[in-house]
Amino acid sequence: MRALVLNGEGGYAVEERPMPEPDVGEVLFRTHYSGICGTDLHAVQFGRYEDGVVIGHEFAGEVVSVGPGVEGWQAGDRAAVHPKGNVCGVCGECRAGYPNMCSASDIGGTAGIGSDGGMAAYASLPAGKLRSLPDEVSLLEGAWVEPTAVALRGVTRSGFKVGRRAVVIGAGPIGLMTVMHLRLGGASEIIVLEPSDLRRAKAEEVGADITINPLADDPTEIFGNDIERPDYAFECSAAPSALETAVDILPHHGSLALLGVATFPVNFHSYTIIRKELAVTGSSSYAEEFDIAIRLFERKALEVQPLTSEIVALEDVLDAFKRLEDGTAIKILVQPSE
Repeated sequence: MRALVLNGEGGYAVEERPMPEPDVGEVLFRTHYSGICGTDLHAVQFGRYEDGVVIGHEFAGEVVSVGPGVEGWQAGDRAAVHPKGNVCGVCGECRAGYPNMCSASDIGGTAGIGSDGGMAAYASLPAGKLRSLPDEVSLLEGAWVEPTAVALRGVTRSGFKVGRRAVVIGAGPIGLMTVMHLRLGGASEIIVLEPSDLRRAKAEEVGADITINPLADDPTEIFGNDIERPDYAFECSAAPSALETAVDILPHHGSLALLGVATFPVNFHSYTIIRKELAVTGSSSYAEEFDIAIRLFERKALEVQPLTSEIVALEDVLDAFKRLEDGTAIKILVQPSE
């Protein structure tokens, strides 16, 4: 079968791989849709990807067969893949209620990062990484569960309160999902900072009240003058200047949630955070948010079809990477063929 692999030279290549066979506790899984994540574009700089791994950690499909010792799953069952779904349940982090921080969360490898993922027609996965999809949730929506959960945890971790103002910096998939969650959560005003015309228009479509091109209009001059300062800022871009911008535009006692993953050190003036007594919160992957995201799709509370720019074959992934890099696409899903 064909697979998109991170090769030894630090780049990607479509290679031929043997059909996987499920081991004890594993299932043979058929990928229907696999999303391209922003971290996939910069896997080498990101530093967590195993060399030679089949990438793809945002994927959904169906069980083809089950290996020895697997219970509760059978051929034909539809599922979204929780990349870090195998947690130990006994480490300090798990017992404290933070399974996303599990000391042994790479049991079986994080799918698509530490072990083979969804950019191939088939993968052998620990059954613990599967999350059942209700009939009301399409497999395309299933491929959106992972980024939806990432954004949901960011909003949850921020402590966002109904009726407050929020600014979202960066309108990629995570930023746009953050806008959708804030709208569902009762934000009184949502402002988005994004240089791409396409992404600003999409932000307005999914619930942003105001969009600003930060390259054309200085946010530090707009907020506090033309627009009231936001109570919450969500940094979803990982752009070099975004953190400093967020710190500058927040009011005293504002809250900043960090979701964007920078692949390099980011500079900012800590004194401004201290002087304003800002609350700065990190947000890492998801815990219960993965299952909540599935429930939101089941209830039709989220619509991701407009955010899906296109669906491509595996052989067209490298060209898709370029369109995502230059901002002419939002989310591209891959349909691997046998």
